[in-house]
Amino acid sequence: MLEFKYAVFLSTFFVFLLEGLFHYNVGKSGLKSLCLPNKYDFCKIVLILGFFSVLNAYISKYLFDYDKNKIT
Repeated sequence: MLEFKYAVFLSTFFVFLLEGLFHYNVGKSGLKSLCLPNKYDFCKIVLILGFFSVLNAYISKYLFDYDKNKIT
């Protein structure tokens, strides 16, 4: 089974990639047609999503482990 932070990264990345592609199409054609972005725009979407997915994974891992590591 995947470690928690990897599962969070993968789920965040793919869910928001689909959302990003949806928003790209809304902005380009107003949902009259569906198309993939060109390579440059797709790379920008993937790099931004990758960065924020990694950030989200580490924040989630920190918050998930916070109660376990707290000294009472």
